[in-house]
Amino acid sequence: MSISGLHMVLAAGTFFWLVRALLSLGSTIALLWPVKKIAAMAAMIGATIYCIFSGSDVATERSLIMTLVMFGAVLADRPALSIRNLSIAALIVLAREPEALLGPSFQMSFGAVVAMMALVPLMQRKPTEGTPATILERGLRWSGRAMLGLVTTTLVASIATAPFSAYHFQSLNPYGLIGNALALPLVSVVVMPSAVLGVLAYPFGLDRPVWQVMGVAVEQVLAVSAWVGSFSGSTVVVPALSIAALAFLSLGLLVLAIPASSLRWMALVPAGIGLAFTAAPVRHDIFIDREGAGAAIRGARGQLALVGRPSDFVTEQWLRADGDARNADDASLRQEARCDSAGCVVVAGAGRRIAFVQDYAAFEEDCRRAHVIVTRLQAPPTCYGAFVLDGEALKERGATTLRLSNDAIEVRSVRKGREVMDWPGDQSIQAEGVPAQGRPRRARPVPEQDLPEDEISTGEPD
Repeated sequence: MSISGLHMVLAAGTFFWLVRALLSLGSTIALLWPVKKIAAMAAMIGATIYCIFSGSDVATERSLIMTLVMFGAVLADRPALSIRNLSIAALIVLAREPEALLGPSFQMSFGAVVAMMALVPLMQRKPTEGTPATILERGLRWSGRAMLGLVTTTLVASIATAPFSAYHFQSLNPYGLIGNALALPLVSVVVMPSAVLGVLAYPFGLDRPVWQVMGVAVEQVLAVSAWVGSFSGSTVVVPALSIAALAFLSLGLLVLAIPASSLRWMALVPAGIGLAFTAAPVRHDIFIDREGAGAAIRGARGQLALVGRPSDFVTEQWLRADGDARNADDASLRQEARCDSAGCVVVAGAGRRIAFVQDYAAFEEDCRRAHVIVTRLQAPPTCYGAFVLDGEALKERGATTLRLSNDAIEVRSVRKGREVMDWPGDQSIQAEGVPAQGRPRRARPVPEQDLPEDEISTGEPD
């Protein structure tokens, strides 16, 4: 079970509401005691206990710090929701865990709160209509405002967290608004209050019916989740955002929330630049795992082709980063790769041959014919006519990606970062065999040593 900021606020809010409501039942206590501050202290203690009993993982601790800062503002007679308090919470979290700034939990939780804080002044405008005459009208108007607030805050939070979701997980959930609108009332009204009442009733042996009610509500929440998840297009896979796109979209979110004037409209400038970067994602042509056990190569049709035996998890990460919704066991991933027992060859854009070598016997031919060679073996020193990424190079770099252009290769790896290298020898497709000035000539392929048709397959290598 993942304890997020929403769960923490609901738990703390339940403690706050119950204590404040109970203390307000007595007129003397309500008039003479600081009921609101007492309730805030009870909520802080309850939230801390809730964090401890839920496992105290990193995300829960960040949510607890934010909650304690907000209720601490109540004790200090400060507005409980302001950019100042959010900044204090962010500073405390980063002082304790500086690396959290780069994680999705910190970015998504604080991004959602920042966006909703920018919306709060608009939601707090008092209605102009008169006081409703009957209890039914009051109930309907209250329900309408509650649903409007729920839908609005969910929509704003979804838009604010979309860049971080696309960057870290390469997916968007367009129907999340429907799921939240249906599930959150159950969580807020039944699940979380039942959890608190169950804990309070446990010492007296009266908790069983409370847990039963909570269980029914949880089953309904899961049913709603499954129903919304069954919609066509409920999860949209998108290409991974570039760092520039994420930076500009984050800057737009900050500009939207920090100014208290019409300067907020300046947020459209960085947001527009970020969306422009998003519309033109950076796609890699070759993905290679850290040990060279497998690779994904962009074929002539523009889709990734799988060679070797990478793990399903790694394959799905490559596909998601490319915005490809296929699964790791999809048969189409092997269609563009021509494989035999010695390795595979994929013809990429501009007619370039990408060879994945699994046997030393394949080097003689692939070193002459291929433009890029990927292998976990050690390539021979005579293989100078192609760009080679062998076992030694992968050991130095770790997981690696390549982008191929007409005159250079961009290499990005875990350990060495970004490198730009020239093509070795003459890699001109239009004039193959014509040596460039001062570079070794690539030998022309010998037809007799081409792969026989009966040895070529489109499946996995043996």
